[in-house]
Amino acid sequence: MDPSLKSKVLGLLYTGTSGGCFACASLFVKLCGDVPIPLIILVRSLLQIFTCLVLNRVSWRQTLHPKGKLTMLFAFGILGFVTVYGVYLSFQTISLGEATVIISTCPIFVAVMERMFLGVAVPVPTTVSGLVCSVGVILLTHSGLAEGDTVRDGVYGVGFAVVTLGTVTQAATFILVRQMEVHFVLPVFYLGLSNSALSVVIAGAQLTPQFLQDTSPLQWAWMILVSAFAITGSFTLNVGLQHEQAAMVALIRNVDIVIAYVFDVLIFRHSFSALSLLGGGLVVIATIGSGLASLLHQAGNYKKVGSELSDEYSEPGLSA
Repeated sequence: MDPSLKSKVLGLLYTGTSGGCFACASLFVKLCGDVPIPLIILVRSLLQIFTCLVLNRVSWRQTLHPKGKLTMLFAFGILGFVTVYGVYLSFQTISLGEATVIISTCPIFVAVMERMFLGVAVPVPTTVSGLVCSVGVILLTHSGLAEGDTVRDGVYGVGFAVVTLGTVTQAATFILVRQMEVHFVLPVFYLGLSNSALSVVIAGAQLTPQFLQDTSPLQWAWMILVSAFAITGSFTLNVGLQHEQAAMVALIRNVDIVIAYVFDVLIFRHSFSALSLLGGGLVVIATIGSGLASLLHQAGNYKKVGSELSDEYSEPGLSA
């Protein structure tokens, strides 16, 4: 297989895996109940740092302080904290399906930023898939929004505000990863450092021994599962960003919207309708279609180059 085509396949596979992992992490954040978001982030961050140090020591052996990259890595970590905090807080104030409506707009922000900062034009199939996916997301969550499963008060408004902010900063982290061109363990490690420090600053007064003792064993178990899936998702997402354009990665990540909505229906008993099923189908079709279009485009380029080389060496005087 052509190396560039293989790279795209790996990018799409890793990105799809990350979407599933983050959807599972979202579920367990919801199950954590009234546990403060900074505590969930702190547990995740400490385990993330430990995981990076161990795996880097055992296998990757990357320097954790690369010259000329520290500013971008810390910027990535801070933006990542805003993303995680905003998205996790929204999961506790609005439904998973409603939160993912906003998160699904991430490919739009990524496409704009990728054009502005990386000079990369978004292919037409990706643009069309993004539009189809957006329509699918609206249909997917239409019934929940229409029935008003959550009371629309001040807290509800905050949920939408923070998830929107988290979506924009998430798009910025995608661009930073593409721009830094570092080993995928480094963004994950610095995300853990920044998240742990900022979560302690924000919730330091709450994290008393008595409070930690009052947190139930089941809530600690949920936080461990949040961490496991989020860390795996971070690794696979950053690997995917090293193989595929940021806009495509953001679009494929939308597969977690369908998974989140399934969790909403099966676990939290939110209602669904024919429009929801249609919307879910459009999201799946859009994400799979964009991935196939990218692979076919790359395969076409490979065949074109091979044909040109074959013609060149078949000219008189060039044959063996």
